[in-house]
Amino acid sequence: MARSEFAEQFADLVEQDEAYRERIQRALIPRELLLLPEAFERFQARVEERFTQVDQEIASVRAEMREGFARVDEQFAEVRAELQRQAAEQRRQANDIAKLKGLVLELIFDRRAPAVFGRYWRRVKVVPATEICELAESIQPLTPEEEESLYRADAYVMGVRKSDGREIIGVVEVSWMVDIGDVERAQRRAEVLTKRGLLAVPIVAGGEATQTAEQAAQQGECALLLDGIFKYPSAVG
Repeated sequence: MARSEFAEQFADLVEQDEAYRERIQRALIPRELLLLPEAFERFQARVEERFTQVDQEIASVRAEMREGFARVDEQFAEVRAELQRQAAEQRRQANDIAKLKGLVLELIFDRRAPAVFGRYWRRVKVVPATEICELAESIQPLTPEEEESLYRADAYVMGVRKSDGREIIGVVEVSWMVDIGDVERAQRRAEVLTKRGLLAVPIVAGGEATQTAEQAAQQGECALLLDGIFKYPSAVG
């Protein structure tokens, strides 16, 4: 039989007979190589299983991290809210204390005005804002803004200045901690009266004063009363 004819018959046999083909494979191919496809499938299955586990673990870690961040955000929100509440409470208490001290100062001021001003003025009296507004209005009509400003003053004191016998009006702003804002308000209200030819001086009174307020008083821009005693009285003398 020719070699080519044998080869063709052999090829036909291998293709048509599965058992014969497997026998030839076992005879020609080492057993280790024959087992490689199956081993690779098992390896691939294990790798896929491991990747699945890793994906699940990553998803679990991510979920835990999200929950952890959510808890931290909640805790920060609670702490922030508590700090804001405490700050608001402190501001409220500070405002209440400031208002209380201001009211006490006004009461003391009203009662002690003759003693406080008696060194510089005669016939000292505390007068209501309505009387001051009526006096200014009788000289020149007040604008709504001027009238509103005069009514907002903490106190008015009138007297006769000993140095020259002129009638004088003290426009008083009262605050526990006197600052430059109190000085400026007293000055603006006094100007409304001086524009009408009245002798009016700004006065600030309180328990303490800022440096800028003291400087203004020292320069004669206003009179400064601390604890019921004139520290810088040049404006009223």
